Amino acid sequence: MIANFFCYKDTEGHGSQFSGYQTKDYLGRQCRTQCRNYDGEEIGPHCEVAGHVYLPSPCGIPKCVWDVKCSAGSGVGYRGNVNSVEDLGMKIPCQSWSSNYPHHHSDFHPTSKNVEYFGLGKHNYCRNPDPEELSEPWCYTTSEWVRWQYCIVPKCTDAFPYFEH
Repeated sequence: MIANFFCYKDTEGHGSQFSGYQTKDYLGRQCRTQCRNYDGEEIGPHCEVAGHVYLPSPCGIPKCVWDVKCSAGSGVGYRGNVNSVEDLGMKIPCQSWSSNYPHHHSDFHPTSKNVEYFGLGKHNYCRNPDPEELSEPWCYTTSEWVRWQYCIVPKCTDAFPYFEH
């Protein structure tokens, strides 16, 4: 997966999942540490530059666009902020993945595996934690009459660049 090696998903803690191999900061100076963002700082992945008092120096890692502004494949990697569905022309907010109201569910709570692999959390963003059965991002809804629904997330195509600075 290209994401988190060559770019980072800004929706995941400002690049806290980034694990690429870049060894220079955005000015081309050699890093003494790897470009990482373990603390989720707003500057994104950064490093300590040799010969300088420690100040985090941004590495200039681009933000990923695919799987943030659009959904690729089955949508397992989608980490965007769409959090509603449409049913009969009406917008319905998604139910939080950590909630069992109004719809009880046992398989798709934000366990450590579901957080890591599917991006579930204490939020109501559309995700696809069931790629064996479902083909795109979806959510449980807050409507008692509609248990779950696919979300309206654009499909990734050549029209979407992969990175943006």
